[in-house]
Amino acid sequence: MKSVTPILVLVILFSVFGCFGRAAVPYTKEVFPVQLEKPIPGLKLEVFQTGRMVIDGWAAYTGGEGKISMDQPAYLISHPHYGLIAFEAGHHSEIATNPSEHLGWIHRVGLMPMEQDSGQDFRNQLKASGRNPDSLRDILVSHFHPEHVGAVEEFPNARIVADRREVKHGNESPNYNYVKTEYDGVSNWHQIDFSLKKQFGSFEGSYDLVGDGSILILSTPGHTPGHISVLVNLGSGPVLLTGDMAWTEYNIRSASIGLPFISSDGEAARISLGQLLAFQSKNPDVLIVPGHDLNPLRRKSRKDIQIHPWSVVQKK
Repeated sequence: MKSVTPILVLVILFSVFGCFGRAAVPYTKEVFPVQLEKPIPGLKLEVFQTGRMVIDGWAAYTGGEGKISMDQPAYLISHPHYGLIAFEAGHHSEIATNPSEHLGWIHRVGLMPMEQDSGQDFRNQLKASGRNPDSLRDILVSHFHPEHVGAVEEFPNARIVADRREVKHGNESPNYNYVKTEYDGVSNWHQIDFSLKKQFGSFEGSYDLVGDGSILILSTPGHTPGHISVLVNLGSGPVLLTGDMAWTEYNIRSASIGLPFISSDGEAARISLGQLLAFQSKNPDVLIVPGHDLNPLRRKSRKDIQIHPWSVVQKK
């Protein structure tokens, strides 16, 4: 019964404030199509489903109804010269057996329940796909919420790449949906200072990870102070992995963010979504994949993109 009061309080807060201040802020500066480098032959993208979450549609975007099933992906980028890079680490492997130790309280009280089957963690799925998890060179994390950063300490050989503002916030002043024990054991950080980086299209900061234009890290703050997104310049066409700048396709179609309460800075989140919409309007050839919605990839088969369905991996 102890959890009833906070749940009721949150529901009231969501109901009162959830429908206000969610519209994307229009990007008013002049925007031009981006000029990308020539794609690197052999660059590949793979997708692994590390868990699931079901939330109310009204909480996900303005006008949402019913329930929405949310994907929890981790991405593997194979660079022919640089090596293996991950974007997102997915849930900690103990989510399936000991979720209370690895989730923020908003998930623990059942408002946004997250689940993971035994063996569904990213490290185990990499093994099942024939990869050596210890060969990961970098793990890029969009932000430090548990379904994105939870498993980073299970890859001790990897360098963890994040916006320096996210590292600072996550270590010094983590809010309700940060679980500090998920990442406070990391010692090999690469912290990006976007104040020194150049603009990319409508996005205010960008960082070329490898130096050949194949993997661009974009500054998209708001959902958290140092949120990042990643553009992968594949031979079949560029793919923008938004992270939680946009949870689902519905956020893009409705030009609205999820409940502002879920973001560290709702206004900044609305600004970043406005930048995404401006980018999309000038770069329609870029496939945009929201942070918890793999449907754009499911609908568009490409030779250099592979989705590993969990049911298939589980049977191996």
